[in-house]
Amino acid sequence: MKLPLQQITDLFFDLDHTIYDFDKNSALTFTAAFKQFNLEKVEDFMTHFKPINDAYWERFSKDEITRDALRYGRLKDTFEAINLNVTDDKIYAIADYFIDNLSNHNHVFDGAHEALDYLKTKYRLHIITNGPDVVQYRKLQNAHLAHYFESVTNSEIAGVKKPHPQIFNHALNKVNVTAQQSIMIGDNYQADIMGALNVGMHVIWFNCNQEQQNIKNEIFQINQLKQLINFL
Repeated sequence: MKLPLQQITDLFFDLDHTIYDFDKNSALTFTAAFKQFNLEKVEDFMTHFKPINDAYWERFSKDEITRDALRYGRLKDTFEAINLNVTDDKIYAIADYFIDNLSNHNHVFDGAHEALDYLKTKYRLHIITNGPDVVQYRKLQNAHLAHYFESVTNSEIAGVKKPHPQIFNHALNKVNVTAQQSIMIGDNYQADIMGALNVGMHVIWFNCNQEQQNIKNEIFQINQLKQLINFL
């Protein structure tokens, strides 16, 4: 699939799982949390947490659950999956610790800074994220990413979450650019890719896990951020 690069002026990125390595940073944060709250023999936590967290985020993006339900439920279900009995009070405490300390760990995907350094010289760069305002701001600052982006649109600001058209239109209108002049780059096929396509944006799917989807239209895909240097 060929992108109409002659008309592209702006690139919009998802943050978690696209630039910010949420899984690696989460594992480090949970390790510290379990030590803080004296949880022993926590094995295979992240193996179970990742798909459970993904499922909760999908429900959250559809407004089926609240943010508090996401933060509690993903931990409750993971502890049950590894047969570890943890009280509700401790789960809530771990959930708070996780949110407060996640941005202390700032691993980004391989090639992120190199790709952004290059793209910044050719395009205006922006973020569209479903993550909460304060937490995402801390991630961008602490991971030395904030200076790349001219705007950040999150679901709290827009009032809706990806893939709702309103969050994409909010981001486009904020910087006075049309969908046809823009590319959305993200890892989530439904939230990022289909959401952007539905408002007329061009898309690049960061399919780092090489997932298989029922794709009706040919979608431009990458599995490493450095590939953006070659294509854009």
